[in-house]
Parts: sequence; structure tokens; C-alpha cells
Amino acid sequence: MLEQRELRVQQMSWESEGVMSIRLTRIESNDPLPEWTPGAHIDVYVPDGSTRQYSLCGDPRDRSGWQIAVLKEPASKGGSVFLHEQLRVGDRLLVTRPKNHFNLEEAPFHALVAGGIGITPIMAFAEHLDREGRPFSLTYGGRTADTMAFTARLAALGDRVTLVREDTEGRPDLMAIMRSLPAGGLVYVCGPLPLLRAVEAAAEEVFGPDQDVVRFELFSRAGIEVPDVPAPDGATYELVLNKSGHTLRLAPDTNILDVVLALGIEIENDCRDGICGSCITRVLSGTVEHRDLVLTKREQAAMDQMLICCSRPTSERLELEL
Repeated sequence: MLEQRELRVQQMSWESEGVMSIRLTRIESNDPLPEWTPGAHIDVYVPDGSTRQYSLCGDPRDRSGWQIAVLKEPASKGGSVFLHEQLRVGDRLLVTRPKNHFNLEEAPFHALVAGGIGITPIMAFAEHLDREGRPFSLTYGGRTADTMAFTARLAALGDRVTLVREDTEGRPDLMAIMRSLPAGGLVYVCGPLPLLRAVEAAAEEVFGPDQDVVRFELFSRAGIEVPDVPAPDGATYELVLNKSGHTLRLAPDTNILDVVLALGIEIENDCRDGICGSCITRVLSGTVEHRDLVLTKREQAAMDQMLICCSRPTSERLELEL
């Protein structure tokens, strides 16, 4: 089960046009909050019972409180509108413990790219690398200067940060970022889907179609289409759950996560859409059509893990470590 806790809103601050930062602290105790690492996020429960994911963007060394930033979305289903218009200092929010599926991997150089509210995890990466004295660059694009959050805070990182305002300067030169990436370097990107796709396209042009330098995070699958791969021959396939001892015959399009949960097997799951990585499961045998947006191309090709919320078998037998 996910660990949940109620926290109090200690502070709310405008960071830019449409972006509000929120600091959350314990209600009755001064005990330190759980540790987190750059790239982590928490789930915030909103009044309609649903959850929204927000990256932590404070200092991981400060365990007295957590900071998130919320963009007010015009097409919001209620989450960001509630947090902007109804939440007030002193109110309480139910949240989960921090989870991190966007870890900062070891590399000789990190090229960080952010668009819009995607600056939140990217800023945490940059400040962490700065504290450790490790080389990096940060390119942050926004529609206008007024819409770009945390620019004063980013200024402390000096000339390693490049701000690109679309209305006056156009868009970031992604090809230049790729061409200047040192051997072994990695590119981390967070922002709207068109930016992620543009970063991937630039990486493929410089490093080839099998490039493995880009790491990204999404909180929405909107606008993404995954092509179908033919299902295995026959009406069913055999699913073997190794640890729990279950063997089942299922239709290839049966959702494995639903089956596993129905059997009473506990496995963390958040988005159920292949974008958070919480349900990654080890594959012991069989092949898979990967429909997630978490695993790198190299990780998908290895066929030794899958996201059971969205991916499905392409073999007549699939054995999982569950």
C-alpha cells in the first residue's frame, strides 16, 4: 500500500504567471519528513478523489518541508484550479511519500532541458549537480519571460543556465545541445510532449535511431499514440507468476496489472498509463510489446522487465517475477 500522510500548507508563493509554489509541513510533529532525491514526485489528492503528480522542487537536505509548484491549467479537470483558487495557507493536503522514477544517473556531463512547468525536476537536478561540483548545462524554454518560473533562483547557477524566451528568442537549439554533448553524457528533459519529441528527434539525428542518451518524464499520456504489435498466435497465452505460484491462460489484450491485483498480489501502481514506472516487473521468460514511456530503448530491447499496467505479451508464454 502507498504510504499517505496529511500535511499542512505553510506557504504559497507566485513564481511566475500561472505558477504557484506550495510548501508543505507536518501538522503536529517536528519529525523530519521522509528523504527524497532530485527527480522525485508526490501524489496530491484533490477533492474529487483523484490524484495529481507534482515534482518536488525544494532542497532535499531540508526535511522540515516539501515544496511543489503547480501550473494553473486552462483545461484542468479540477486539480490545478482547486490548488490555485481554493487552497489556502493552513489548509491540509493528503499526499503520498516521495517516489522517484526519474533518477539522475551517473554521467560525466548532464545536459538538462526544461520547458514550462517541466523546470521543477530539472531545477532540482541542476542544484544537486551544482552542490556536488559536477558539470552540467541547463536550457530552459518558455513562452514569455513572465511565464518562466524560478528565474531568480536559477540565476544563482550562473552561466550554466540559458533562458530562451520563445516570443523574443525563438526556441532552444536542441541540435547544438546534442552536438556539444561529451562522450558518455546524458540529456534529461521535462516539459510538454512536443519538446520531448523534438529532443528525441535531435538525439536520433546526432546519435542514430538507437540513441540512448535521452531521459525524460511525463505526467500525462495525452497526444501519444503507440502502434500495435501483432498479438501471439492463438486465442490465449500462458501467464506464469513465479513467486505467487499462479499460472493462468489469458487473452493477449487482458490487462496484467488488473489480473495481478485481483489475485491479491500487492504491487505499487500510480498512473496505470505507462508513464510513472511504479509497476515495473521483472520478466523471467517470454517477449513483450512495450507500450510504456519509461524504459529506454535499450531497456525495452533487453526484454527483462516490463510495465504491467500497459505492456503485453508477444509470446505464447510469459513468466513474471510476481
